[in-house]
Amino acid sequence: MRWVWLVLLVACGGDRRPADLDDAGRGDAPSDAFSDAFGEDGDFPDSAIDDAFGSSDAAADTGSASDSGAGSDAGSDSGSDSGSDSGSDSDAGSDSGSAPDAGLADCLSGATGTHVVRFRWEGTTSGGRATVRLETNTLPDTSRWRANAYSRSIGYTPVWRDPFLGEGGLELSGTVFIDVELSTAGLSSVSNATLAIYGRSYNTTTSGSFEWMTFSGAGASPHGGVSNSAPYEWYGANATSALPAGDDGTLLRIEAGPPSNALIVNRVEICFTAI
Repeated sequence: MRWVWLVLLVACGGDRRPADLDDAGRGDAPSDAFSDAFGEDGDFPDSAIDDAFGSSDAAADTGSASDSGAGSDAGSDSGSDSGSDSGSDSDAGSDSGSAPDAGLADCLSGATGTHVVRFRWEGTTSGGRATVRLETNTLPDTSRWRANAYSRSIGYTPVWRDPFLGEGGLELSGTVFIDVELSTAGLSSVSNATLAIYGRSYNTTTSGSFEWMTFSGAGASPHGGVSNSAPYEWYGANATSALPAGDDGTLLRIEAGPPSNALIVNRVEICFTAI
């Protein structure tokens, strides 16, 4: 009798799984919710990876965690190598520190500083167009660096003058001004900033000066301190209060000052003493 029951149980029981398991668990097409999340083939679509991690290529690259052991090897090797090398080359550091001018900027105006920005005006014919050329910028942040001449008069074009008594330069007179855009971001403090021009007063009878302003301050060079004689010379003035550290949107405006209110400007330089 026991064998009869066993035969009946095997014959009638069949597969004891729920009837719907084949539909849900045997590799058939996933449900709509799974299709939306993983794609029709059950894999993450590239678009989902892009949205979450950036490009699919980048995600694939970051997945190479199996090579992390190489990182530890490289770290140990580079650490030991760099440590031994730097220790053996310590004399080189002492030699470079012995230079008296180490860390000083190349300020042509004669000022002393650690950072410098400078641009010049170029032209070919007296009365022709003057164009600006940015020469140098050694500030920590050079992303904002621009200079040009403008006027309060409509239709103005920068004018090149005086190529016979000197190198020639921009005629800075009347309603003309120079605008400079720069950034002092990355500097923690500015102990001195010298604003200087290279040129002369564009007047046959009197000397001149120059004035400046920023959102932080304004100032002027000594009255009549810019000579009207040739050759050109550098004329500087202390503009520290107008050029503070940490300003990534510095806007500087320069104009001619009395008594002549007219200058020929070949170069403009700002020499910073800053950290």
